Amino acid sequence: MVKVPAYMNVYALLKKKINNNVYEVGEFLPPEKELEKEYDVSRTTIRRAIELLAREGFVLVQQGRGTEVLDVNFSQYLNGVTSISETLRKQGCIVKPRNVCIDVIVPSSSVAKALGVKNTEEVIRIQRVQLADDIPIAIMENYISKQLVPNIEKESYRIISLYKFLESEYGIVLESAVDKIFAKNANFMEAEILQIPYERALICMKRTTYCKNKPITYDYLKIRADKYQLEVNTTVRV
Repeated sequence: MVKVPAYMNVYALLKKKINNNVYEVGEFLPPEKELEKEYDVSRTTIRRAIELLAREGFVLVQQGRGTEVLDVNFSQYLNGVTSISETLRKQGCIVKPRNVCIDVIVPSSSVAKALGVKNTEEVIRIQRVQLADDIPIAIMENYISKQLVPNIEKESYRIISLYKFLESEYGIVLESAVDKIFAKNANFMEAEILQIPYERALICMKRTTYCKNKPITYDYLKIRADKYQLEVNTTVRV
């Protein structure tokens, strides 16, 4: 088992307090010095943990004022690496997978290229249907180099949010992503799996995630457009 970095532990504890309203929306987190003493870590560790929270939209770091707790929108923000599972959970849904299948495959050329591996190198493929309050929301395929996640095949029953699982079990923090988003109509099999009418609109996303500029996962998601939305935040500079 890979040891989880200290900043990840602090990040998880702070995030839990925010979700449990220990730190309420509009309040400021304690100063860095207080957090250092509370968690017995360095200032660098605190700053890395807060940086992750900021990327996910939980807090806003304001120079000279402090770190403010934000009201996390139920939409999936595309200026941070947030999974469908995390977004739905913030919305108050009970999220769980259905029919999780993890196997080892030789990747297609497109998957190999996205992951930066050879066509002959084995990769892990994770396939599942994600449910929110027992309603099927998305068909999900995730690919990741086998070397990065030893023995993950034995953990299918524990994976709800793959991104959170990679953080907690392997110490892999996804720092950025490149998304290709498009729409399509559900074919017969997709409609049956998602329990929607044939040719109902789907949001499709092909995403490559990165940690320290190294590709980690390649994801192909097909999401019910009537149950989910994506939101892009941009900053206008003048």
